[in-house]
Amino acid sequence: MLQRTKAEKVAEVYQTFSKTFPSLSDASRSDPEKIRGVLYPLGLRWRNEKIIQLIHEIIERDGEIPIDKKELMKMAGIGEYVSNAYLSLYQNIKAPITDNNAVRLWSRVFNFKIDAETRKKRWFHNLTDRITPDDSFKGFNFAVLDLTRKICRKKPECKICPINKECQYFSKKFI
Repeated sequence: MLQRTKAEKVAEVYQTFSKTFPSLSDASRSDPEKIRGVLYPLGLRWRNEKIIQLIHEIIERDGEIPIDKKELMKMAGIGEYVSNAYLSLYQNIKAPITDNNAVRLWSRVFNFKIDAETRKKRWFHNLTDRITPDDSFKGFNFAVLDLTRKICRKKPECKICPINKECQYFSKKFI
């Protein structure tokens, strides 16, 4: 639900979704139009269709969601970002979270140019895998998400950033 949508909006829709469909079984037995109606405020109709499809795929698997990344990414609407977030945050498996905000953060810290496809490039995944710690990856991923949401935004708050001493963007701009 978070793809291209602000967390505050998703939280509202998620609460409604959870109340309307207390379980995936309830959602899978529901009229797809009812699901679309609940998801409507999120926009991105294609995403809503993927969510409906994903609900049915999970039910077909008896509620089991794979923990093998390749298998997970075969499911509707599951790409690199969602699979890594699920594995890291819910399955306690090291996987770096690399959304566009993380791309912006790391491009500033390490001073590299980015484009619309950077987050999909193998070299970028290799970089984020190397800098994500093996033992505290979940906390690290939450920290990256928080840092990019609160400080390292499009207009960054560099002076209050906790990693500004390591950031090449900060050193070029302020030192």
